[in-house]
Amino acid sequence: MKRKLTERQLRRFYRMLSVRMTYFDCGKHCAQQNDGVPYCCDQERVVPLLFKDEYKWHRKQGSFWRKMPIQTKSDERLVRNSCSYNIFAMCTCVQNCRRTQRALVCRMFPFEPFLDDKGCVIGLVYQSGENEGCSLVGKPQRIYNPKYIDNCIRVWQELLDIFPEEKDMYKRESRKLRYQAAQMGEPVHFFK
Repeated sequence: MKRKLTERQLRRFYRMLSVRMTYFDCGKHCAQQNDGVPYCCDQERVVPLLFKDEYKWHRKQGSFWRKMPIQTKSDERLVRNSCSYNIFAMCTCVQNCRRTQRALVCRMFPFEPFLDDKGCVIGLVYQSGENEGCSLVGKPQRIYNPKYIDNCIRVWQELLDIFPEEKDMYKRESRKLRYQAAQMGEPVHFFK
């Protein structure tokens, strides 16, 4: 079965994720420590992974996004190992971000979903991996807009219902987080 994100879904997701994440501009905050570029926009460190349907939708609206050029064997391996419904892309206006053109991944960074064993998104956790440059990582829930957290959870649930491979991957990651927390005798800290 071919899974597809419709233009209507994308518009709704974008509208839901247009709610301010924090009560301050986190991009301006972290850009001060990264040569004027927000960490999540630093294309030397982070390459956004868009859904192909999302990328095509953006391309119809202009040239804000373009495919990531494959320059190294590492880039080639990264692309080869990605899912068929994803595409690595780069925005063309890092210094003059058009907030309305930000991709889903940009709107949800630095979060990923935290799932129960049945595959329901019960909250958000900070992304695992290389996000140490993000000034939001490790901050308490009170700095986040509750409406944003709620909307982000709802968008993630819909995306995972459309793309079961993603759901399976995040179920594994959530189990791993629960196991690690249990080993330390602590609960998993997630935003809900």
